[in-house]
Order: sequence, then structure tokens, then C-alpha cells
Amino acid sequence: CVESLYANVPGLKMAIPWNPYVAKGLLKTAIRDPDPVFFLESERMLAMKGHVPEEEYLIPFGQAIVRREGADCTVVAFGRTVHFAMEAAEALAAEDGIACEVIDGRTIRPLDLDTIVASVRKTNRCVVVDQSWSFASVGSEVAAQVSEACFDDLDNHVHRVHADDVPAPYAYELEQAMLPNPGKIRRAVRSACYRD
Repeated sequence: CVESLYANVPGLKMAIPWNPYVAKGLLKTAIRDPDPVFFLESERMLAMKGHVPEEEYLIPFGQAIVRREGADCTVVAFGRTVHFAMEAAEALAAEDGIACEVIDGRTIRPLDLDTIVASVRKTNRCVVVDQSWSFASVGSEVAAQVSEACFDDLDNHVHRVHADDVPAPYAYELEQAMLPNPGKIRRAVRSACYRD
């Protein structure tokens, strides 16, 4: 995925919204930023509808937000994968009694490690969801930083949910199976919580 190609460029900021409201706020911030900003929108979300106020508002870079409170496992996601994380969290709460804290990273560069670390220190478990392939990806970097910052707090290794390590298939059903999805996230959370 594109974010893995550009996230390591010094001075380049990277924003990745999960809904129309966040897209407007981050885009307004990107336009005003003096540095170059890589603004990522999943093409699968372009038809998404949602409330977007007419009035002016900005969403600051480097400030992740907790979309769902939980005490059992932190799930960190960016952009489209936030939807999958929220869906997985609802299913895990209903089926397994696992309360996931879902964090919408909103920007990859700058990364709000403080919000992520505070959550992991509360839950003692972490799953990072990234639509890229795992090798040299944003998810791998987030997992490495969480492992370093929370080494003594983690009850299990940081689990990662990525696209399968195969070329992207052309068939829609195969592509959806290859990409991160709620089922893969549920399995990772169960493993992180020793419930598999």
C-alpha cells in the first residue's frame, strides 16, 4: 500500500481519515500546513455518506482518538480499517465478552504514540491493523514502537493484522479475503487475550 512507501520520508506528513467528518477536518489542516502532506483516502470509502458540518473546523495532526473504550485489548487502526476494528470490537464484546479499546490513529506521520501507549498500559494487549502487507509496513513500525514503549506492560506480543502476503488478486471476493477484515481482527484479539 501507498502509506508504507511514503511513511518513512522525513518531513512528509501523512493523514488518513475513516469517515467524511474526519476527512474534512484533516484536509483543512493539511491545506494550512506548511509541510508537504500525503492525504490518503480509500477509494472504497469515496461513496460513504456522513454528517459534515458546514462551519469551519480543523482536526489537528498527531492526535489519535479513542473511538471505543475498552479494558481488555487495544486495537490501533487507520482509515478504512477503523470500520473493521469497530465491527470486530462489537462482535467480540457480544460473543466473547472481550472489551476492545479502538484507537483511530488519524495521522501516521506524526504518530500519536502517547495515546496508543496510554491505552496499552491500561489493557496490556495490543493489535495493530494495517491494510498494507506486513513486511516493512506502517503496522510493523507501530508494533515496534509499542513493544519498545510498553515492554513491561504487555501480557502478550503485539499482534498485527495485515493484508495477506500474496499479490493482490483481481477477483473481488478473493481481494476482500486477502485484506484485513473483522474476522481476522477478531482472531488476533482472541489470540492476544489467550482466548484462541
